Amino acid sequence: MASGIDLSGLTLNPIEVQEIKDFIVERVFERPEFQAIHGTFKTGVKMKEQIVFASQFGKTGLLGDATCTRKTSGAKSTLTQKYWTPAGIEDTLIHCNAELNSLFKAYYTKIQNYRERYEIQGTDLEIFYSILFEEAMVATIWRAGWYADLNVAAAAAGTAGLVAAGDIPYYNYIDGLWAQIFDAVTATTVKRYTIALNAQVTKAAQLALTADIAKDTYFEGILALADARLKADPNAKLFVSGEIWENYRKSLQKAGENFTIEYTTEGFRQLNWNRYPVVNMETIWDLDSREDFVDNTTNNAYDNPNRIVFTVPENIPLATLNENDLNALEMFYDPIARNNYLGYGFSFDSKLLEGYMMVVGY
Repeated sequence: MASGIDLSGLTLNPIEVQEIKDFIVERVFERPEFQAIHGTFKTGVKMKEQIVFASQFGKTGLLGDATCTRKTSGAKSTLTQKYWTPAGIEDTLIHCNAELNSLFKAYYTKIQNYRERYEIQGTDLEIFYSILFEEAMVATIWRAGWYADLNVAAAAAGTAGLVAAGDIPYYNYIDGLWAQIFDAVTATTVKRYTIALNAQVTKAAQLALTADIAKDTYFEGILALADARLKADPNAKLFVSGEIWENYRKSLQKAGENFTIEYTTEGFRQLNWNRYPVVNMETIWDLDSREDFVDNTTNNAYDNPNRIVFTVPENIPLATLNENDLNALEMFYDPIARNNYLGYGFSFDSKLLEGYMMVVGY
């Protein structure tokens, strides 16, 4: 539609909203659940930044003799490396307030002037959108951290993958932790306990865990494969999928043992087994894997629904360029288009550091 005023000679700047943006910046990266599962959120991480690992010397100390010749074992520390490869993740939502149904009285009864029919700055609706946006960003971080895969593809007749090819852009940022774990198991740098139920061809059969199998079989099998240094680490935890956690809870209940389900401040349910915390990861793993992935298009069963990761949080860190990376969060009103824009962008990576400090089951 033509306009009677020529604006080409003017610079038009949208009205930026600062308060809600800063609120979300502080909340997202400081959420305690990230620290509970992954340790401290690492910051200052740049593309191809090197991570160096030094091995132990091995055996030293030789028998001395009656000569002046010094004894040397020739012990060496072997240095190996990995690299941070953060990717940019972003999204923008556009809201035209005039298209919001006027019967939505929770908002429209609070409109005080004509401007508020279009601009939501400083209104309850802005706060509502901001809360939803924050939760969406947190879900993105969990999904990218665990399930991102540079080679992700739709499932085929003989291969696991996404139910819908259209979901590829929500996963192909980086190689997340599960992609790294699968590669490490193939390379034999991470030990795997095979959970046979995952090979069943129906979802019901995959989730039909026999009584006590978590504590009597899965946990014992994982522990038997673990390196002594992992077993001795006071921060070691068993991260498990929902059915495995429930199977263990039922075992404790049936046996009449005294136990407490810890509802941690991070929001995770936690039990203990042989002094190791058993953390229920169903809200992190199960929601994405069971909604978006299948084992193949013939069975349409789940893709390894029963999973265990035995490690320490510091061994599976999340990282970003800057703890204030979400300063890229934009919330502004464009008076020309009469649209409200909410957008974010941040660099992100996750990393499996040392294979000997992990055992997995799937």
